Amino acid sequence: MKRRFLLILLAACLGLTACQNQGQPAAEVPADTQKPVETTEPVQTTAEPAPQMPDIPEGTGLGINGLDAKLIAYLRANGLEQESFTLSPLSVKAALALTALGAEGETQRQILDALGFADAEQLKTWYASVLVGVADFDSRIFGEDKADTAYRVVNAIFHNTSCDGEFQTSYKEQVAKVLAAHAASYPAAEITDAVNQWVKEQTNGLIPSIVSDASDSAAVLVNALYLKTKWAESFGDSSLTDFTTVTGETVQKEFITKTEKFRYYEDDSCQLVVVPLQGGINMVLVLGDGTNLTEKLSKAEYRKAHVTLPKFEVESSFTEKELVKCLKAMGCVRMFEDGGVAEFNPMFTKEVFVDDIIHKAKVKVDEKGLEAAAATAVIMTRATAMPNPEEPVEFTADHPFQFAIIREDDAPELLFWGQICD
Repeated sequence: MKRRFLLILLAACLGLTACQNQGQPAAEVPADTQKPVETTEPVQTTAEPAPQMPDIPEGTGLGINGLDAKLIAYLRANGLEQESFTLSPLSVKAALALTALGAEGETQRQILDALGFADAEQLKTWYASVLVGVADFDSRIFGEDKADTAYRVVNAIFHNTSCDGEFQTSYKEQVAKVLAAHAASYPAAEITDAVNQWVKEQTNGLIPSIVSDASDSAAVLVNALYLKTKWAESFGDSSLTDFTTVTGETVQKEFITKTEKFRYYEDDSCQLVVVPLQGGINMVLVLGDGTNLTEKLSKAEYRKAHVTLPKFEVESSFTEKELVKCLKAMGCVRMFEDGGVAEFNPMFTKEVFVDDIIHKAKVKVDEKGLEAAAATAVIMTRATAMPNPEEPVEFTADHPFQFAIIREDDAPELLFWGQICD
């Protein structure tokens, strides 16, 4: 049952079509133009006007809800289909949980619908499983060298004391109890630095800042996620190898390799391999057709495979209201409405609404393991009126591929998703 639930989880995330032109042959690069490409530049994303939510097939929800799949589908459909990017659905959901527990009426119902929960009690049950997953990560590596391992999911709420109004005492108590959220208050001149410093500390500097100016905001609700873990079995030394980008250009990257038994599947259009990390975390890599993965994953078996993977860094910033537009396309609109329409009386003593949702994420992968971080800020503003073959199979990610970083236990959770196209 556990494995079947995980397969459904992964299928929704990875079932989205991979970058275009994945199978293009590599073109030779003149010697004087061959330069190592070690990192992916941060993606500055811009959503198209009046975006539409792509159709998501029934039964493609991730974890307890389908927001994960909808976020990925929306971003890819609105300008990022052929771009390298990453995001943390878990971080977005945690920040929205902070928001939902401070809402009431139709506002709360729309947020819960977007999250995929029937009521607030389901939301609380879900986050309890997140906290269990954090504790379980530590228990799985108990007694081992923890110097290069960490997994934390933390929340905080910041009040701008220069703004009229304050957090309701009952709201602060509830988010502290349910979401382990820290509460702090700062004047307008200090709140931006305070929020950014908290995010920087919680993500070990991978996300140095999340807001540019919070001085006019009534409050900022923030989630931060940090993960650092090693491969269950280390990869070998790196070497420069050609990588064919989504446009057909050939660049050089540092590749790492490992031959081991992995959960593996292939057919005429797809290769899939699951590479384990310490602490119950897995990275799933997909080359080719990423559709119908529920069926493909159900057929995956442990098989000796020679995996070749580029070392990479991918970093994304969604600061142009992309998440606001996505949620509105899903029908979650009331929390963004000014003029006393948004219902946040349980959260704040004065009328407020959500002005923006900012999300940043970064994933780094090398021969030792991975380090990843994400932060999500909700800006609240005051309202105005297998078999083992004799020879290993080859899995060589030398052209665009997708990845998912998951916590695999009794309550699987998608931590990060991304695609590498260049």
